[in-house]
Amino acid sequence: MTYQQYYNKLVKDLTNSERKLINQKQLKGKKGYGQQDLHTYIDLCNDVYSLVKKCEHVLKLIADGQVNAHDKVDPAVLPGVVDA
Repeated sequence: MTYQQYYNKLVKDLTNSERKLINQKQLKGKKGYGQQDLHTYIDLCNDVYSLVKKCEHVLKLIADGQVNAHDKVDPAVLPGVVDA
């Protein structure tokens, strides 16, 4: 997988996570979230934040010229990338 492909995958995952987060926000009733819904909402917020940070990191690497968009992903450069 190249850095460009990885970035595109992150953007797709981010879009899906944001959609799930919006749907979860719509479940909030007049009294707020139930315990389970609150945990789901927090997990979704964390997913979105994590994906945004990963996107920013990959984009910064490419923009700063540290990697080429068509290079294969190096797990040493992107900690936490398992499926590279």
